Amino acid sequence: MIINDKIIGLINYRIQQEEYSSRLYLAMSKWLNFNGYAGAAKLWQKYSDEELKHAGWAYSYLEDLNILPIVPALDNPPSEFEGLCNIIHDSLDHEVDVTNQCSELAKSALAENDFMTLELAQKYLKEQVEEIAKTTYWVDRLEAFGETPEALRLLDNEMGE
Repeated sequence: MIINDKIIGLINYRIQQEEYSSRLYLAMSKWLNFNGYAGAAKLWQKYSDEELKHAGWAYSYLEDLNILPIVPALDNPPSEFEGLCNIIHDSLDHEVDVTNQCSELAKSALAENDFMTLELAQKYLKEQVEEIAKTTYWVDRLEAFGETPEALRLLDNEMGE
């Protein structure tokens, strides 16, 4: 086999975590829409869709190596949130966790001298720079303009653009 079972397990874990991220952002999107944040709901729906694309990278990688990927069972994400501010901060925390997971994949690939998987891990890490940047942008906007209802309405409008 071209890659070992440990690496296959980590790639299947990446699939599971990317699909969970999609479900988490979908739950956030639905909560936002239900609570009047139409712009933010649209943005978090987009984030949800992007996470499925990221899971697809790992599916394709395994399939290209003639390895059957595991379609994972997923935990239910939370369905209740404290508000838009909480969702923004939770999203940043989640992306930091995902970044750490991707770093572990890279470390393991390097330790196994698996340079093909290292390239995949680096693709995920490059994506994580973008994920951290986009969530940090919204945290910065909250810090700059506050969390008043008026500021949140303007933020929601910006998110919907």
